[in-house]
Amino acid sequence: MEREQKKLLYLVRPAAGGMREHLRLLIKHFSSRYSTHLAAPRSGGERQAWEAEARGLAAEIIPLPLQEGLSPARDLLSLGLLVRLLRRMRPSLLHIHGFKAALIGGPAALIAGVPAVVTVHNFPAHRGKALLPPLMRLQDREQTHFIAVSRALARGLERWGIPPSRISVIYNGIDPAPFVKDSRDRFTGEEKIVGTVARLAPQKGLPYFLQAAALLAAAYPGLRFLVVGEGPERRRLEQLASRLGLNSRLQFLGYCPDLPRQLARMDVLLLPSLTEGQSITILEAMASRCPVVASQVGGVPEIIRDGENGLLVPPGNAAALAAAVSSLLANPDRARRMARSAQQEVCRNFTAAAMLQRTEEVYRELAGDA
Repeated sequence: MEREQKKLLYLVRPAAGGMREHLRLLIKHFSSRYSTHLAAPRSGGERQAWEAEARGLAAEIIPLPLQEGLSPARDLLSLGLLVRLLRRMRPSLLHIHGFKAALIGGPAALIAGVPAVVTVHNFPAHRGKALLPPLMRLQDREQTHFIAVSRALARGLERWGIPPSRISVIYNGIDPAPFVKDSRDRFTGEEKIVGTVARLAPQKGLPYFLQAAALLAAAYPGLRFLVVGEGPERRRLEQLASRLGLNSRLQFLGYCPDLPRQLARMDVLLLPSLTEGQSITILEAMASRCPVVASQVGGVPEIIRDGENGLLVPPGNAAALAAAVSSLLANPDRARRMARSAQQEVCRNFTAAAMLQRTEEVYRELAGDA
């Protein structure tokens, strides 16, 4: 008799950007050896987006009313629904993504007696963050393991009282091939473009990108600017860009599925984040051989070695961002050397294949062989 395929359930709150790309890679990889299922928000566009991706990856979508931020009624409802789902499905493993999902998924896994992995993608930003340390310690049991996407995040978990033996640092990885294919040497044409790729959310620090753009626009009349991404702050950012006089020099492109091509257009990528676990955008830009200027926050210094494969600046400092870009424009040979070093770094140390292999080791430890 053929052995029944083990079940793997992923749990995520509303997700976009790096978290969604990370989850897509996991589902695509593990669908060949597990029966994969995804519990995700059931709100209109979010559910439709997940369903469209999951249908092509053989993952079942299970709707949950899980939202960002604290929502006691919805959160309790989600907890009850998830406990019943876990008891009915009996997955070999529940893989939880993000702190908000952990507020629901951790207690549910504990009640249902299901092994759990919690991937920590970023530092908490929602109002429930005060609840996280005791809840994370509650989940510190033999059948729970934490994956931190940077050492900085792992240190944060340790400060909350999670034993290092329960934490694995597994860096985000990408498939560099599409970005390498479209890569080029920068600063060779007449027009120069400085861009950013991010979810348009407060923690990404995008007002500082716009303020830096205004400083650079005054000094470099031919310089243009791109913002790639969507999010709740778009209207506010568009209004700020207008007040700064950037309308004729800057484009908001929204979500772009052709990201390798968009990165190939940019001469410099700015990432002005105020908090960052470990940025997938930086890895993609590095693979594209696009020089990177980023805030020195979270796990970013674990990817970028200042002056070797990119430039780091203090967070919340538009003048420092502009000065770093100016230094690259003034010395394009140095910028190209850093960009080539960055591309080599990603291809050696930050591939999706390496990330998936390390994650599979954690799965096997908790759930056994598929």
